[in-house]
Amino acid sequence: MKQTELLALLLVVLTGLVLWRVTGNGAPQTAGERSAIDPAPAATSAEDRFRIRLDLMEKPPVSASPKNIFLPLPSLAPPPQPLPQMVELPPLPDVEEPLPPSPEVLALEAARKALAEIRLVGYLRKGGDRQTGIFSWAGKIETGGMGETIFTRFQVTRLTATTATIAEAITQAEVSLQLDQKR
Repeated sequence: MKQTELLALLLVVLTGLVLWRVTGNGAPQTAGERSAIDPAPAATSAEDRFRIRLDLMEKPPVSASPKNIFLPLPSLAPPPQPLPQMVELPPLPDVEEPLPPSPEVLALEAARKALAEIRLVGYLRKGGDRQTGIFSWAGKIETGGMGETIFTRFQVTRLTATTATIAEAITQAEVSLQLDQKR
C-alpha cells in the first residue's frame, strides 16, 4: 500500500511538470535567442515556438581571408637576446715532439731486458773459498764465480749461497738474482 501511494504521488508530480511545460512557463531558451550576433525575433505564439528556424542553418558570410589556425600565438615575452660574438682565441703554442731516446738509453734498456732473462739456478762451493753459480739465459747454461764473465757480456759482481748480482759489461746495468727454488 505504501508503494502505490508513492507511485500515485510521483505520477501527479510528473503530470504537473508536463502541463507547466506545455503552457510555456518552463520553455528553454534556444541558441538563436541568446545569440548576440544574430538575434532572433521573439516568439509570441505557440505556433512560433515550435517552428524550425532555418535562418540559423544558413552559412555565415565568408571573410576575405580565411583564418590560419596554425599561426603561433603572439608571445608576451621579450624577444631573445642575440648570442654573444665568438672571440677568437690565440693559437696554441707548438708542442715540441719529444726527442727520440739516445743510443745510450736504448742500450741500457736492451741490457736491462737481457738481464731480466738470466736465472740463478744453482750454487756450488768447492774447497774453502771457491764459490760457483750456475746461470741460465736464452736456453744456455753456464757456470761462473765472482769476477768472472758469463755469456760473453755479463760479469758476476757478487755471489752468495742464495743471491747473485750480475752487471752488463758495457752499460754497467745490474740485476740482483735470487736462487731459483722451482727446479
